[in-house]
Order: sequence, then C-alpha cells, then structure tokens
Amino acid sequence: MAEKYGKKVKELMVKEMKDVISDNKGFLVASVENIKASEIDVLRKKLRQSGSRYLVVKNRLARIALNESGMDNLTDTMKQQKILGLGLIKEDPVIVAKLMMEFSKANAGFKVSEGFIEGKVLPQERIKELSELPGREQLLAMVVGMMNAPISNLAGVLSSLLRSVMYALNAIKEKKEEQ
Repeated sequence: MAEKYGKKVKELMVKEMKDVISDNKGFLVASVENIKASEIDVLRKKLRQSGSRYLVVKNRLARIALNESGMDNLTDTMKQQKILGLGLIKEDPVIVAKLMMEFSKANAGFKVSEGFIEGKVLPQERIKELSELPGREQLLAMVVGMMNAPISNLAGVLSSLLRSVMYALNAIKEKKEEQ
C-alpha cells in the first residue's frame, strides 16, 4: 500500500526542524496567537539582519523534533499552544532575546516562554535578564575601552610630568633673565 503524502511531508518537516535545531547554538520559544503575518515579518526581518532566523511551527511537529533531538524537557510548554515561534540563535543570544522581548511588549499575542541555549533550558525570567544585557558589540567596546584606559592614563601622567618639567625650566629661565 502506498504511503500517505501528508505523512511523508510531516516526516520531512520534522527532519528539517531537527537539522535546523542542531545547526544553531539554541533557540527561544514563543507562543503566537492572533498576530498578523505582516507583524511577524517585521520580527523576521530584524532577526535576519542580526544573523538569526525566526520560524513559525506547529507545536506537534516541534514536539516530535525536540523529542527526537533529546530535548524532551521543553515539550511541556509546547502542549499549551497550537502554534509556536522559534527564534533561532546563530551567534549572539542577547540580540535574539532583545528583539523577541521587544516584540512581545509591542504585541499582546506574542509571549516568549522559554529557551534552549548551549544545552541549557532557560525559563522566561532568565530570557528577560538576557535581553537586558548589553550586546556583543557593546561588550567588546567596553573591553577595548578598559584595555585602553591604562595606556591613556599613563600617557596623561607622562605628559603632565613633561609639562611640570617645562614649567620648572621656564621659571628658572625667567629668574635668570631677571638677574
């Protein structure tokens, strides 16, 4: 008997979702209710610009993919909603968390529930804390500034010493000119 077409498509979707999940550092799970596709596209565009992706998936297929990937501890959240959104993290989890939390504040039907980053499950509170951290570029700028500070301070001290010596020599020169 021939295999059903719909079943084969679902199997392919689960396989693709497993590949996508395993290829990224992690993902954030959001419940999606009564949100227009055009609004989701705005979030997708912002995430794409940051080097990440956003997928809207059926919870049943996501549950199957996560179970087969060994992440069955996330499936409790997925039982509550029919449609889920996954914000995939390629590089910087802070940017993805910030963008998704900002979007959830602007849209009542979008709620970030939990995430999975580098082998650890993150509850909503931790994702909120993550979204409040400075981004990767900001942290790098802060580190460079901190590394540059001692050199700048040393240059300032040396220049003030030279200035003091110059003032002393100038004072001696003026005193000798007066005599």
